[in-house]
Amino acid sequence: MRTPLLLLLALPLVLNAQDTITATIDLCDQRNDRLEVELIVPPMGNEPLIFALPRIVPGIYGAMDHGRLVGDIGAFDTDGDPIPIRRLDVNRWVLPDPRGLSRITYTVDDGWEEFDLRFSLGNYRSSEGTVKAEATVLNHNTVIGYFEGYEGRPYTIHLQKPATHYVATSLPRQDEQAERATFNASSYHHLVDNPMLVAPPDTVHIRMKDIDVLVACHSTTGQAIARDVAEQIRPLLADQRAYLGGSLPVRNYTFLIYHHPNSQEGSMMGDGLEHSASTLVLLCMPLDADMIAFSVYGIASHEFFHTILPLSVRSEEIANYDFQTPRMSRHLWLYEGMTEYFAIHMPIKQGRQSVGDFLGVIQDKVQDMRRFPDNMPLTTLSQQAMEKQDEYPNFYLKGTLFCMGLDIALRERSKGKYGVQELVRDLQREYGPQKPFKDDELFATIERLTGPDIGAFLQRHLNEPSVLPMEEWLSKAGFSLGADGKLIAITSPSKEQHRLRSWWIGR
Repeated sequence: MRTPLLLLLALPLVLNAQDTITATIDLCDQRNDRLEVELIVPPMGNEPLIFALPRIVPGIYGAMDHGRLVGDIGAFDTDGDPIPIRRLDVNRWVLPDPRGLSRITYTVDDGWEEFDLRFSLGNYRSSEGTVKAEATVLNHNTVIGYFEGYEGRPYTIHLQKPATHYVATSLPRQDEQAERATFNASSYHHLVDNPMLVAPPDTVHIRMKDIDVLVACHSTTGQAIARDVAEQIRPLLADQRAYLGGSLPVRNYTFLIYHHPNSQEGSMMGDGLEHSASTLVLLCMPLDADMIAFSVYGIASHEFFHTILPLSVRSEEIANYDFQTPRMSRHLWLYEGMTEYFAIHMPIKQGRQSVGDFLGVIQDKVQDMRRFPDNMPLTTLSQQAMEKQDEYPNFYLKGTLFCMGLDIALRERSKGKYGVQELVRDLQREYGPQKPFKDDELFATIERLTGPDIGAFLQRHLNEPSVLPMEEWLSKAGFSLGADGKLIAITSPSKEQHRLRSWWIGR
């Protein structure tokens, strides 16, 4: 479960044709297992110009070097004559004199041939894709480049495709016919924020009072799976609406599901990457409807909550993302930890899960967390997430359990009236998609919304090296965490313990 992230909403677009970069991609032409890409480029001045593909994209925390997939690059003027272009590094090319530049062409390889149990570069395959006659998973950051300093330019995408295939995406459509489709993006950020699944149609629409969701699937087995997946997503959305206070953060959303069966008994793999109006889910597991639907539920629950964190509440580091050398925010505990906490807290709070099953999830996270060191503050680890990839998974463990402790503390001090759900809603009102916060000011904002004791709580457990006092937190709600790591409910909790337990999990 990742967390790439891009941040602009898919609003109606009014594009200035003079500024627009136009990309043409023919999915039917896969000579030597590579795509041919052509970019028609508007004037960009006479100064040296850098063309690039991202080294990394939001929501992943290891360099992928998407430029490594590019070959046979050339630049041409309006007469078709070549313009000098040379490679600077794996992801960037320089045009020393771009006067007259009209067109750039290049070829692109797949990021992966098939989603299977093998690990690939960076292990972030959901940020890349595959191009095959049967189906294409298209992440634009691996196919279409940008010009440094001109990331805000709009893009038009002309896609040639098999007539038998449907393009599932949240990217706004300008035109669509049997063998071609045209899409618009307001900027490069917007483009990268909207992946595509191009495959024979296996889709289901979920229409609810405040959201329209497209579930688009492809299984390499040729079997339809969208209906089974949609049956899990519909109640998930209803639960998330209730958990979030009665409304959902987006009006249109697309789930893109790619499934490939595994050949190893008892093994499976899933990978998801969230965007502001869609989630891409890759699955390698047996062709079992219940197993696929259950796996999608777990991934989709986490990824859909990312529409709030960090797509609605996020720092300037994310809002102003640099695709080559991004600055890391201090608050992965919020983006990943709180998002994962919402995903595991919602089922028990909405009455979909037994107390025993909920305790099992918490127990597993506690045991897994204890395998990681406690010698670095989570805020520091967040800023060093790319360098400390071996410790990054702890944000789904210690980051999540910290948010649990914060929820218990908030419920206790407010007599059940205010927890992390309400805190995040207040942060949405304070900031929102168009108002990122300053990284160093978030704790002060939370303290102002809650109180100085919560400010001290944040400082102690996030800004300093900390061993989370799990036994103390859980005991307050009438649960016992033994030295053997077993978590059980106290059989005769006190009145105070029972009351806090009810405020926290509704039981």
